[in-house]
Amino acid sequence: MNHSLHFQEPGWASSFLSWLESPKPPVHPSLLLHSIQARKEECLYDAQSLSCLHELEHLTPHPHQLDAAKKVIFEMGGRALLADEVGLGKTIEAGLILKEYITRGHVKSVLILVPASLGGQWQSELGHHFGLSSIVHKGKKEWREAPITIATIDLLKRPPLREQIEKNHYDMVIVDEAHKLTNPKTLNYQFIQSLSKSYCLFLTATPIQNKSEDLYFLSTLLRPGLLGSLAEFREASKDDTKKEAIKNKLNEFMIRTRRKETTIEWTKREIHVEWIDQLPYEKDLYHAVENFYHEQKEINMHAFSHITLLKQSCSSIIALLKALNRDANKEISSRLGVNLDVNPDQLITAKAERILSFIKNTDEKVIVFTQYRATQLYLSWFLKQNNISSVPFRGGFKKGKKQWMTDLFRDKAQVLIATEAGSEGLNLQFCRYMIHADIPWNPMKLEQRIGRIHRIGQNDDVKIFYLLNRNTIEERIWHVLQEKVSLFKYIIGEHDDLLSSTTAKELNKYLEDAFLHSRSEQEMRLKLNQLEHFYELSSLEEEA
Repeated sequence: MNHSLHFQEPGWASSFLSWLESPKPPVHPSLLLHSIQARKEECLYDAQSLSCLHELEHLTPHPHQLDAAKKVIFEMGGRALLADEVGLGKTIEAGLILKEYITRGHVKSVLILVPASLGGQWQSELGHHFGLSSIVHKGKKEWREAPITIATIDLLKRPPLREQIEKNHYDMVIVDEAHKLTNPKTLNYQFIQSLSKSYCLFLTATPIQNKSEDLYFLSTLLRPGLLGSLAEFREASKDDTKKEAIKNKLNEFMIRTRRKETTIEWTKREIHVEWIDQLPYEKDLYHAVENFYHEQKEINMHAFSHITLLKQSCSSIIALLKALNRDANKEISSRLGVNLDVNPDQLITAKAERILSFIKNTDEKVIVFTQYRATQLYLSWFLKQNNISSVPFRGGFKKGKKQWMTDLFRDKAQVLIATEAGSEGLNLQFCRYMIHADIPWNPMKLEQRIGRIHRIGQNDDVKIFYLLNRNTIEERIWHVLQEKVSLFKYIIGEHDDLLSSTTAKELNKYLEDAFLHSRSEQEMRLKLNQLEHFYELSSLEEEA
């Protein structure tokens, strides 16, 4: 008698009962149940298809999203880094994977960790696209009954919630903006590592923020041991004969799709670079800071601090004056030899005037990005003096306020002024104009910014404006970026050598030599032209 279970054949039930009554070695009931479930799945589901799609009639995933979901489920064992370029719908990919596992009965408890501003967006998309109910954890007890909990790492990583969360086992953990998990010394990293989980998805468009080790530490959370020890990884990263093997290993846990690899017809991205001449007071203050390091050698001032002050000066007078007013810089400010007690007329900057002119000449919505909160406040004040209202978006806002600001920009205000907090996760494709009031000098962060408007759902060509001060550090660095990193293309993912890196210490030393010890402008430019990875500078700064 054939004892295999053919559930779809007539009379399978009587055959099954006869098989149960026949002599055989004892079988544990749990093993029998597992075998029945496995056979049931084999009959119901094609081994390489997504069975959940028939429940998602209103959702039409793009081919690259379907391919990513299948690869994670059928090849990667449900543990993967989804690292598609900005705007390609990583949330949809994660939702497909989650829905498929739920449909197959493999996932019942889910923890989704996102930045505070994205909790409502995740909840809305899971419900609208996938019919999945969830709850946004706000520190109360109702989350304990929810099969899908959305929360921030900041909320859960500290007692007493951490102890409660760590007692649970989650069938799936999803982490959005996972590039923040690349430092094993942080509480965020240690918290994710401590979670009991079967499946795990990380989402980020920028898997490398500063150095190649970023990928190593992400892989350690997802697939421990895949890349060997850290020492082995570092050694292999420097050996050209071993880099190909490392990249093959990366492909075992990371999926990275580029725009040009998809079937989507993308709207155009127009890049406009405008060179701005600083106004007299701006120029005097900038040159005073630029010359200070050379003239005051006795003051203990690192080259990186000096460069940061120059960057703030290029952003706005207010950003620089705020920095000079800090205790660490008071001695510097007292020796600059320029008037720091400015009047309102001197607060006007050439960049602010250009931004005002641009906004006055269009009826469309405009996003203005800056690295510095002081510049954000200044631009908001300046536009208001000219009868233009704007809304701010920055880190530190509570989730409700961030959503309110986003809605206000969409429905009422013409201008959104955002710091780097606005470059993550927001869907602003109803806008097509973006102005960079200053540049972070990190192509990955620039791409994150642009990805807020140039993404799936954008129906118009987008126009991106870079405002750069002439004859300043911005001009020097822009030329290096243009030559070495190709800002005018889809930057992330186009570097063949993702494994080369420059440490913060090495970078600071190189910058100090290039900017402060060159005997001529030509010598300085020659040194900078050799700096292939200068764009990593911005990852060393915190939003000020």
